[in-house]
Amino acid sequence: MVVGQVRGKKRWGATAVETALVLIPMTFFLTGIFEYGRFLMDLNVLNNAAREGCRYALVNNTSTTISTDVTTVVTNFMAGENNSYSGFTVTVSGTHAGVATPVNNLVAGDLITVSVSGQYQFMNIFAPLSLPSSLTINSSVTMVCEGAT
Repeated sequence: MVVGQVRGKKRWGATAVETALVLIPMTFFLTGIFEYGRFLMDLNVLNNAAREGCRYALVNNTSTTISTDVTTVVTNFMAGENNSYSGFTVTVSGTHAGVATPVNNLVAGDLITVSVSGQYQFMNIFAPLSLPSSLTINSSVTMVCEGAT
């Protein structure tokens, strides 16, 4: 038997241990990057959905079903990403001269605000990774009404 062959077989165990010691933290790191990227994507979609809902409310503020319609627009714009949130809510409010006013009674120059909120649910792929189970996310968009009732 050649000395090099015995020595090479002994290194297999050390190589396996070293590989495991490198792959485990690298896997946690990559999973963290994936989860953070997913969070940022969902946050961006939520902000855009609130903006689209406010645009819809500006154009259709005289509708009697404006609150329901804006909720439908926001939910459709979320394209299923609202499933990442629990307690997903959409509220529409108006302000006339600094006083809360029903959206249907707003005139040109008044403010319409659409607020979207929910509890964001992290995936928590690895149990030892200490992420919070949920995080409250809010997005509010306010625009100036250009139409009149």
